[in-house]
Amino acid sequence: MSGPERDMLITRLNGAFPVRMLVTFAKALGWLIPFRNASALFFFFPFFHVGGAEKVHADIVGCFAGERPWVFFTKKSANRSFRALFTEEARLFNIWPLLKYGYPLSVGIMAGFINRHRKAAVFGCNSLFYYLMVPYLAPHVRRSDLLHAFGGASDEFSLPVAGRLDRRVVISRKTKQDLTDQYLANGVDAAMLDRVVVIQNRVEATDEISEKAIRPELNVLFVGRGTPEKRVHLIGRAASMCRERCVPARFVLVGDTLGAVDAGDRENCIFAGEVCDERILEDLYTGAEVLLLTSSREGFPLVIMEAMARGVVPLSTNVGGISEHLTHGVNGLLLESRDEDGIVAEIAAIVSRLAADRRELAELSRAARGYARLHFGGEGFCEAYRNVILGRDGGGGSCPG
Repeated sequence: MSGPERDMLITRLNGAFPVRMLVTFAKALGWLIPFRNASALFFFFPFFHVGGAEKVHADIVGCFAGERPWVFFTKKSANRSFRALFTEEARLFNIWPLLKYGYPLSVGIMAGFINRHRKAAVFGCNSLFYYLMVPYLAPHVRRSDLLHAFGGASDEFSLPVAGRLDRRVVISRKTKQDLTDQYLANGVDAAMLDRVVVIQNRVEATDEISEKAIRPELNVLFVGRGTPEKRVHLIGRAASMCRERCVPARFVLVGDTLGAVDAGDRENCIFAGEVCDERILEDLYTGAEVLLLTSSREGFPLVIMEAMARGVVPLSTNVGGISEHLTHGVNGLLLESRDEDGIVAEIAAIVSRLAADRRELAELSRAARGYARLHFGGEGFCEAYRNVILGRDGGGGSCPG
């Protein structure tokens, strides 16, 4: 049984009588824990390893730094690289083996402990444990979550508790539409859509970035995971096609991408590995002219925001909420092809054109940077999340326990 299939099976069994009895017993144990969380704020995220989602999660927690919330990680992280992003802002609990393998007792103990806090607020993202726990929280507990995008399984295992969430955050209008379609298809009360709010991620955009230097080779950058939905093998194939056509371009891949590129294409790529030092990543953005994404699904990637803020032109598949911010030929480039062979050929053609026409590239770069300055600063980011998590937006109200 695959991981997603197992998660859905557990989700379906979460309300079964034997599970409910065990959780009820464990909730009593949770009430007996002899200490409290002074902030009454509880966050549940899967990981603290390198990733755009993890950066966003740390950014959200940072909005509550004065309260020192508690953050629980519910899965095993591949590395500790982004743990420090959370450390200064919160108290961290990396007790994923207890939460995962202690189910359903772990769900009951945690729910019972949280229910003791009169003004408790919980927030989760991409965490199966969080959604298993939500039905067992008391009515007074404020409950909210974040969906980065559809297709990553959390949209499925969160569905059974959609009516129990006071607020749901999405990062793009496309994801909100996906959520609307899901609710309608599954008979979820349409009134629940009033609880969905769009809060865009944020990056620091500055006016101090200079124009990109013209180099002999066009520098094409990928930043991300080597997971199947990223389709990094297409970047390897495009790099090989550019090499065959003598296109002056360098393809630099940041992340755990070596195994995701076919062996025959690896010699045409430069693998920078995982980069945790922000100064090194900044240098990579500074040296790049084009950011390349070939994903089959996305929300709106943080990496696009980071790249545009530094004048790097995004060249991306048109998925998720990307076209909400990228206008083809104005501040970025959208791939039209749907099949993999077409995507590879289109990338090679565009990279060849940009390598030859640096004027077009410069115009796109200026427009990307200008758009980022206007739209990605996130001045209301923390206020919006504080309103959602603390219930200051006047929405939601108590949900059935």
